Amino acid sequence: MKTIKLGILGSGFLQDFHMQAYKELGNVEVVTVGSYTREHAEKFAMKWGIGHVHWGSDAIDKVCSTKEIDAVSIGIPNDLHARAATLAAENGKHVICEKPLGRTAAEAREMLKAVEKAGVIHCYAENQVFFPLYQYAYEAVSNGALGAPYWVRSREAHGGPHAAHFWDVDRSGGGVALDMGCHCVEVARKVFNNDVPVEVMEWGDLVVHKDKTRGEDNCLIVVRYKHGQIGQAENSWSTRAGLDLRMEIHGKEGALFVDPTRETGIKIFSARGAGYTVEKGEGDKGWLFPCPNEYMVYGYYDELKHFTQCIADGKMPIETFKDGVVVNAILDAGYKSAKEKRWMPVEL
Repeated sequence: MKTIKLGILGSGFLQDFHMQAYKELGNVEVVTVGSYTREHAEKFAMKWGIGHVHWGSDAIDKVCSTKEIDAVSIGIPNDLHARAATLAAENGKHVICEKPLGRTAAEAREMLKAVEKAGVIHCYAENQVFFPLYQYAYEAVSNGALGAPYWVRSREAHGGPHAAHFWDVDRSGGGVALDMGCHCVEVARKVFNNDVPVEVMEWGDLVVHKDKTRGEDNCLIVVRYKHGQIGQAENSWSTRAGLDLRMEIHGKEGALFVDPTRETGIKIFSARGAGYTVEKGEGDKGWLFPCPNEYMVYGYYDELKHFTQCIADGKMPIETFKDGVVVNAILDAGYKSAKEKRWMPVEL
């Protein structure tokens, strides 16, 4: 099996999940990591045994031009995605880019153009598509267990992001709709076998975190598809009690419900404190619902196994930059809808 040599961009929470997955894979070697600050980069490299470190404003350039690597894994703030993906592609590196692909569909299209021009493999890292439980759900739909699916309701909510750049709409491109709505939109789209999104209705508002951001911290997004199906996304940056991930699929002959974070199969009561139990958890005392092996439960392992295998085999994955462009186009229409308070067409 060919060993894929990677350069990592970013040293935050997300890349910790990625590294847990990369360490499990037998065909991946992380050669170098780049981060904006030296302290973060060196701490991350030491934790994961990465031999080469870059930091500062030119870290992106240095990682993307590293001769020894085959691909670049991008896990940095949204405003840097386009630059990193373009530089990686120009240097002949395959690209794995974390969601959302761009801050806007226009930005995402430029990224797609760059990787297609370079002829590299491009992977849109939408981890929820790779949740093991969601994969089971997609298979059930494909096998006809529910009949024809007509409605998907997906929810992701928590108390708010842990990194400052999420709150800065100039850097992030938006609020919770862009940060987490992208997950829910793509989850539904996959149930409908990538059917064409036609129009979007969105409500979004800044309900709680008015001292932190100009973006919305709560939203509802409804997407209508070409053949009449409805995708419904519910997202919040102000929901208490930790991470809340749910999906339900309604078909003409059945329904399916998934709840990977609130019903994890294990619960613990601790009066003294149990430490870390789950992402975005707000405390470690009282009744807790731990989520062991989050990097597997949240799809990172299956996602990155698929991406690196595709890179080794020289073929495109099931989630590419083309999918990222569609998601950004849906969210662009959503933001226009929230502003104009009417259905808006999706401009693909």
